[in-house]
Amino acid sequence: MNRVFYHLGLFRAALALAQHLPRPALHSLARSVGRLGYWRNPAGQRALRSNLARVTDRRERDFEGLCRRNVQFFSEMLADYFLCAGNPEHAGDLVESWVGIEHLHSARSRGKGVIVVTGHLGNWELGANILAGLGLPMSIITLEEPSSELSRWRESHRQKLGVKTITVGPGHNFAFVEMIQALRRNELVAMLVDRPHEGSGSLVDFFGAPAPFSTGPALLWQHTGAAVVPAFVLRNDRGGYQSFVAPLIELESAPDPRDSLRDNTQRIAAYFETVIREHPEQWFNYVPIWNS
Repeated sequence: MNRVFYHLGLFRAALALAQHLPRPALHSLARSVGRLGYWRNPAGQRALRSNLARVTDRRERDFEGLCRRNVQFFSEMLADYFLCAGNPEHAGDLVESWVGIEHLHSARSRGKGVIVVTGHLGNWELGANILAGLGLPMSIITLEEPSSELSRWRESHRQKLGVKTITVGPGHNFAFVEMIQALRRNELVAMLVDRPHEGSGSLVDFFGAPAPFSTGPALLWQHTGAAVVPAFVLRNDRGGYQSFVAPLIELESAPDPRDSLRDNTQRIAAYFETVIREHPEQWFNYVPIWNS
């Protein structure tokens, strides 16, 4: 929400707190910090309101409540991230149910790897930890953190859970090759697709207006034939999480590869619309999506 919080010292402090505070107290502290960060970030406020206004048709009074719940749930999600980073066994405790895991196993049985597509929705980091805990070989695609020290810190904690990190962006020229190699080993490659980094997206129709969406899954599919499977870990009414995996998204080839890339990216975006529309309070995008 506010990049000032993405600092190695603060991450270490949050991890230490998560080891000593019960989860309700940790959530209470996280909510206070989240509200502070939100109100000190006018640009983030405007972006959240603009984004949620497009994906919902709520009345003004309900809309204000939606924005508050969004910030609350984001803050508590981060608290759960630190809780699980220090004690991996908590991940299994927090996820109360699985729906559709058979779709993931079915996709992997094809032998060409699985591109797991998710978004800034729910607790995406927890999902990777759970899949790795099931013995599935998992790589996460990520951008560099604001500092190299924080990047190494987060990568080391993922490694402890059996999750590999493939970093993309400037200076990481072989990242796409690493992804292809992982898929050819029939592994899982997970990526956030609803907010692509510069140069990695294509404009699609998203909630009725053009917005950038990652072309990574469609491009990897063109090179490997890997299955593209949406998966999410979403908060439930009790404050726990439910993980669900959807059936694979059928992608199609076109005579012109550029048309194939555009059309398949649109297919993925269309599915994401349905999930975000159902759970706007858990779509954590504090940057403008439609005018970026």
